[in-house]
Amino acid sequence: MNTSHEFKEFLVNIKINENQANTISYRYGRITKVLNEKFRDIDSKIANSLQVGSYGRYTGIKSISDLDMLYIMPNEKWDNYNKEGGQAQLLQDTKKAIENTYSSTDIKVDRCVITVNFSDSHIDIQPVFETDDQDYKYPDTYGNGSWKITKPRKEMEAMVEAEPNKNKNLRRLCKMARSWKNKHGICMGGLLIDTLAYNFLNSTKYYDEKSFAYYDEMSRDFFKFLYDLPKDQKEYGALGSRGASKSVGQFVNRSEY
Repeated sequence: MNTSHEFKEFLVNIKINENQANTISYRYGRITKVLNEKFRDIDSKIANSLQVGSYGRYTGIKSISDLDMLYIMPNEKWDNYNKEGGQAQLLQDTKKAIENTYSSTDIKVDRCVITVNFSDSHIDIQPVFETDDQDYKYPDTYGNGSWKITKPRKEMEAMVEAEPNKNKNLRRLCKMARSWKNKHGICMGGLLIDTLAYNFLNSTKYYDEKSFAYYDEMSRDFFKFLYDLPKDQKEYGALGSRGASKSVGQFVNRSEY
């Protein structure tokens, strides 16, 4: 079995399967529908929600259990929640709406999101208000409450833009790195993985026209890239958005111990 075949088979094995994708879409749809009914009085399973995180960037793998979703609030509701205690109230109102559909499911408010816990995964739902440049204000209940900015569209756009320039290698490298992370229990967020893979492939043109037959070299060089990163760097600017993505500390060669 040659290198190309082995990596093709590897990527097939870690791909999100059809049943899992259908389950995820079904849950996203049910949650979107009930929030549209609550805040807009419309019946839609698609409108006004955005699948974000690794699933939204198409870099997730079949073991994915941490899903993220934004629900885009109608602008006319801004004054209702842009006041003292408004951030907490928005999260509570969102939670209560979801409970109408998932009445027997564990649902919690966790500072900035509502977490819906299923037996096989959880979805973090974040109600947001869209800004003029398609970023989003989200509620943070810490202290007296505040509004912060998240930029997932820019992160997804950076991934889409890079894919053809890197011969579709970026998403594949992200997925392989996720599998490595899961197998070895590495404490490393999905956005950080995608950001570092993006930075690595942008640091070289060698793999711009390479494919599966070179994935052993690409993996080797990616880990060398991680090892050579500054040992004291605490965070990295996320792909596209440049928002802070927390580092996990040093990437080291275990043979040194």
